[in-house]
Amino acid sequence: MSDTPPSISNRLSESSSRYLLQHADDPVAWQPYDQESLDLAGSLDRPLLISIGYSACHWCHVMAHETFNQPEVAAYLNQHFICIKVDREEHPDVDALYMEALIAQQGSGGWPITVFATPTGIPIYCATYLPPQTSSHLPGLLPIASKIVQLRAEQPEAILEASHEYETALASQRALPDSSDLEPDPEVIIEQMITELGERFDPEFGGFGNHPKFPQPYLLDILWRSRHLAADPQHVEQMVVTTLKALANGGIHDHVDGGFFRYATDRFWITPHFEKMLYDQAGLLSLFATVAVDTDDDDLRWVAQRIFAFAFASLRLDHGLYASSLDADAGGEEGGYYLLSAKELQELLLDQYTVFADFYGVSPGGNFEGRTILHRPIGATPKPDERITSLLPTVSHYRSKRMELGIDDKVTCDGNASWSAALLRAGRFLNDTAMVHEGLALAEALRAVFRDKDDLYHVAYHGQVTIEGFASDYVNYAGAMLEAFTVSGEGTWLKEAHWALSCAVDRFGSPDGPELAIGRHGGLLPFQSFDRYDGATPSTNSLFAWFANRVGMLADDPVLRATASKVVQAYLPLIERVPASFSILCWALVELELGTTEVLIPGDADRDLIEVALLSTRGDLIVAHGEGSPLLEGLEDGFAYLCHNRVCQLPTTDPAHLQHALRGEE
Repeated sequence: MSDTPPSISNRLSESSSRYLLQHADDPVAWQPYDQESLDLAGSLDRPLLISIGYSACHWCHVMAHETFNQPEVAAYLNQHFICIKVDREEHPDVDALYMEALIAQQGSGGWPITVFATPTGIPIYCATYLPPQTSSHLPGLLPIASKIVQLRAEQPEAILEASHEYETALASQRALPDSSDLEPDPEVIIEQMITELGERFDPEFGGFGNHPKFPQPYLLDILWRSRHLAADPQHVEQMVVTTLKALANGGIHDHVDGGFFRYATDRFWITPHFEKMLYDQAGLLSLFATVAVDTDDDDLRWVAQRIFAFAFASLRLDHGLYASSLDADAGGEEGGYYLLSAKELQELLLDQYTVFADFYGVSPGGNFEGRTILHRPIGATPKPDERITSLLPTVSHYRSKRMELGIDDKVTCDGNASWSAALLRAGRFLNDTAMVHEGLALAEALRAVFRDKDDLYHVAYHGQVTIEGFASDYVNYAGAMLEAFTVSGEGTWLKEAHWALSCAVDRFGSPDGPELAIGRHGGLLPFQSFDRYDGATPSTNSLFAWFANRVGMLADDPVLRATASKVVQAYLPLIERVPASFSILCWALVELELGTTEVLIPGDADRDLIEVALLSTRGDLIVAHGEGSPLLEGLEDGFAYLCHNRVCQLPTTDPAHLQHALRGEE
């Protein structure tokens, strides 16, 4: 029995979030992140314990079981703290603020985030996973909690000092250095980025660094786009292709159903953390498709098609939008859904077992706690032949019947927008009409569900929206609308993209500079946060600068293009210091300074001309056909105009001529 006062009870049963609902019956009196919870902390003068995670997070569930569900922990927390549980995918602003604080104190981040804070939310102490009691490796939650309670009672000035240190550290992190006298050289910065990454590149197994290893598809995409600017283009190509081949063969790739897990815990990409996130599939689909076309690699093309097949089969919901993730845990253990023993496979596949086991490295002892994570050797082909392909549905069916795999049916605007853009981009490169059709259908669903007159919303549950949109929603929505315009030639999509970016500036623009804050000003948080660095998902400000320049050109809006330029200029000191952490902004700088290539095809032109433009994978290419862009006005219908920074060559009606010109062969 806990010591919770009668007035405080666990309120998470009122939530829609699957992650919060998973903790609705916890003994901790969890509160959602809202005004009522903060008012309660203020009225009782209690510090906050803020726990941030998401439903597919393995260590979030471990901490819940090992720490928060222990009676003595729950009783102490309920007596002395207001405990707030946050779904990071619902509240990226809360997540970003306390991740900044965590990194400022610990030097690195991760989930779950565990924060002790003042009643107003200013951090006092930050950590990730904490056991109940201090161990040889980690501090314990209860000793930390009791120390904070003691200090508040006996030495309140120590708590004030700790929170002030956080305020000072966070303010220092936010202050951008003066960049007014810097004159960027995009080619120099790209070479610096390539050099930085080359020093960390693993030439044998791909990726950057030792372990853990993240796929980093957006970073690899920018490397691929910028290879022609490199002093050694072949080395850049090697870094990207080696990494993609290793990803395709590794255990981070689900060889049965397709798609990728979040990251690998080892250097070899064999042992993953088993959650599957929609945003990871988006970046990887676009990347695999692009490189497959450019290298004419059937293995990479097959991987891209399997990513699409996985997401369509496993994440697509009834209303046409996509769920956020699949759980890492099943059957009471991480990876339980995916791990297979040799005995299981022998009984399932009978006389076909040997060929399957030889192909995927199955052995009696396994490679993970007596079972096997399916994988292929480095240098082998990941694409199975017909014998193996015929067995995959049997293994897939067995996995699904053996245990249930949880799905987080939360639908986010930004996540679905990035997936729509990836479908449209990969679909046109691969000339895959199913992908293009699904990408356009998803763009329509985004507009129908999340767009409400003059606003976007962030989250939808069963088609019902909640939580006002964040900057990432507006910017990623613009990216999806831009791709829809590119594919369809319908001007309404371009108008949507322009509207979303203009709204982003109005609603999230910082009064102290050009960058966008994550959330709106005047919210519940004690400080604003800014999404600056590329991580598992691209920086919102980097995407904004890139998209705003492109949409500003297509919509003939010089103010929007100037805003994009100001964001890049403001970030130049940071870019020059660690360019690989700003890879997308580096590419935005390239397009701003060196220009873009445009194909303009007005009116009702020959479809073959349009397809040549849409099939081109040029990294700097902008395509406008049909109607809706001012760039098309005054041009003669039926012709294709190849331009650079709006300076056009003589028009052509010959698809072959346009194709050669786009490849730089003329």
